[in-house]
Amino acid sequence: ISPQVVESILKTPDLKGVVMETFGSGNAPGFDWLMDLLRDAVNRGIVIVNVTQCVAGGVEMHRYETGRRLLEAGVVSGYDSTTECAVAKLMFLFGQGMNQKEVKEHLNCSLIGEITIS
Repeated sequence: ISPQVVESILKTPDLKGVVMETFGSGNAPGFDWLMDLLRDAVNRGIVIVNVTQCVAGGVEMHRYETGRRLLEAGVVSGYDSTTECAVAKLMFLFGQGMNQKEVKEHLNCSLIGEITIS
């Protein structure tokens, strides 16, 4: 994926949230340009949720350096959410009129048993 593609997505007008599928326990390429674009998007109010593309398991962003860099950029863990669950949860939370901070807080808790937080 190129910086231009990521920038184009993250600069979509009226974008409020993005679900990012990552490797294993929540790792992504550690390119500086990627972290900078993600951080910029978060600073502009976009909520970015990190979910694993694996069939089983969940995101543990504290485990490896690349996951920690995503955390530092402001990306939120989706824990063991599926992509579809994370999309629906973002839509629900923003649909309730919540702002970025409130959405992030609610993403970190199970509303109806949709995620396992250990």
